[in-house]
Amino acid sequence: MTTARVRSPEKAAFFAGNVGNILFSTTINAFLLIYLTDEIGLTAAAVGTLFLVARVVDGVSDPVMGYVVDHLPVTRWGRFRAYLLVGGAIAAVTFAALFLAPAWSPAPLAAVWAAYLLWGFAFDLMDIPLNALIPVIAVHEHDRRQLSALKASAYLLGGALVTAVALPLADLLGWQAFAVSVALASLLLTAVAAATVRERVRPAAEERYGPRDLARVLVRDRAVVVLFCTVVALAAASGARSAGLAYYFTYYVGDRALIGVAALATVVPTALGTLAAPRVARRLGYKAAFAGALAVEAAAIATVAAVPASAPWAAMTALAVTGFGAGGALTMIYVVVAELADYCGWKHGFRLEGALAALGSFAAKTGGGVGAALTGYVLSAGGYLPGQAQTAGGLRAIVLAQSLLPAGLALLGALAFTLYPITKDVGAAVAAHLAARRERGELHPA
Repeated sequence: MTTARVRSPEKAAFFAGNVGNILFSTTINAFLLIYLTDEIGLTAAAVGTLFLVARVVDGVSDPVMGYVVDHLPVTRWGRFRAYLLVGGAIAAVTFAALFLAPAWSPAPLAAVWAAYLLWGFAFDLMDIPLNALIPVIAVHEHDRRQLSALKASAYLLGGALVTAVALPLADLLGWQAFAVSVALASLLLTAVAAATVRERVRPAAEERYGPRDLARVLVRDRAVVVLFCTVVALAAASGARSAGLAYYFTYYVGDRALIGVAALATVVPTALGTLAAPRVARRLGYKAAFAGALAVEAAAIATVAAVPASAPWAAMTALAVTGFGAGGALTMIYVVVAELADYCGWKHGFRLEGALAALGSFAAKTGGGVGAALTGYVLSAGGYLPGQAQTAGGLRAIVLAQSLLPAGLALLGALAFTLYPITKDVGAAVAAHLAARRERGELHPA
């Protein structure tokens, strides 16, 4: 029988798997736009439309994919781990195609449309099983908080590392070789996670749900809808901030080497944010901790609008504080999603980790697409000139894309989450109910 507590090797492997996931997301969110505009020669508006339409089209399939994952046969590895490994391999191939196809095709815009749509579907096969793991590998609340913090740390710290080294490595290896290297590294880290973690919670046979049950929960359950809207706003803020960073330091500040410095400057504040948010949540509740972290993120990134080009360190300070808020917010997402999986099982009579993970993936991809698209549109409206000295309008657009745009999106997320209906008392009732079921052996099989 597996132990009830999550062991340290499992936690390390879970961290590694999430680093593998964020290698893909960060490279795409932070550098695909500038790669396609400055290296391939596409317009910012054309790429922005691609990001927006492809993410929304792809996102429509996510609840279906979540339903499929929840109903796939249980293997000897459990409900999700085998599918995580297979999905990681497929995602690696399609990720590489995103950079190879437009470079090799005589019609680069059509090629990247096809590759980006395929990538979205393939990434689901990796992302949904990974995001569904916390509620099934962690029984105790302490372990869930730790895993949520590890997941957020992997995303934010791994993202900062990728942001710091991507452009130097791309310059050294070439973008295509760099993309293949990222794909192989991600696949290795995903395999470590799939082979090492252990699933401890499985639904009873009678907890299986049908399509109508899924539609009822996703559309009518207030807690699910509010969390979805919050994650869309948070992901949009992150997507805008990531997409605009390379432009900000390349063209506004005038020193592309500072991109890596700025990314690394967020590492310690981000780590502190992932540690602080769960502590605040224990005192004030999830709602206050989550909304508060988003408010800090919004206020900090907004100050970049007032920073002159001659003071890049002031911008880095603002980005560091932004990292603190973003680290706390991202940690709280995964704590809240684990709580929501339990809540849905308690309220509706069936567990749907895969569907909630799919909804989270849909929200994150849609939000990221919106944020990147808005960045592209803002740059285009300001007269951005790829690879050239910018006009005053282009510089203003770059600053706006790196400051007030992500600030407004993060603030929308904070306001949305104030409507979240699961109180501390409700959460305690759900935890007591599930503890009683575990005592009866219904949720903790051998």
